[in-house]
Amino acid sequence: MSSPCAICRGRTASLGEKRGFTLSRCTACGFAFCDPMPSHGQLAALYREESDIAVDSYPKSPSRFRRAFIKAIKFGRFIRGHDLIDVGCGGGFVAEAMRRVGGRATGIDVSENSIAYANRRFPNCEFAAETLEEFAKQDRKFDFIYCSEVIEHVPDLDSFVTALAQICRLDGKLFVITPDIGHWRVPKDIVSWNVVDPPRHVRYFTDPSLRMLLERHGFVIRRKIFKVKPGLQVLAERV
Repeated sequence: MSSPCAICRGRTASLGEKRGFTLSRCTACGFAFCDPMPSHGQLAALYREESDIAVDSYPKSPSRFRRAFIKAIKFGRFIRGHDLIDVGCGGGFVAEAMRRVGGRATGIDVSENSIAYANRRFPNCEFAAETLEEFAKQDRKFDFIYCSEVIEHVPDLDSFVTALAQICRLDGKLFVITPDIGHWRVPKDIVSWNVVDPPRHVRYFTDPSLRMLLERHGFVIRRKIFKVKPGLQVLAERV
């Protein structure tokens, strides 16, 4: 029997299996997820095994930094003179780009290899290899949180978004990017979609489900960026 929806507690139905994982989807809000969810230990081991990342090597680093700098310029008014954090920072490219635009930059990631690279490459930023929930225990606050293609990976959704709210100042901004399973370009056979990638991707949002989740934790979406490709990009504010 499928588990209830983690967003609206609605009924769910199985969409099928991929790589030994069953994918269930809510019949009300459209949210989809691995059912059952991989354990924290399974996911931690997965990211420890990123063999293509090393202290002096990160795949496609020049193009990653170029894209990061373009993004940082777009968010300049939220960054200059403010405290910001990239949650799931990878090699630290976005954090460094935002620092150069004028912010005080921090980055966290569960991949120790990624953080080792970031510390060596970008010593003027602060980086930590830990989960968001662990980091939130420090009770630090930020004006701008960047969270790109991370929320679809986390095993405990409410714990993760609770931690986002804990580190965000009142009136602070949260920018989230995640695949959009409700997009018109997603194939009818959803399990065949190349973004369905368990156990790396364990959650798949629609516009309504992401909105409900963020509002439950004190965030209001102020802007949604339209994408031709199936992705959600939203700018939310903690109120």
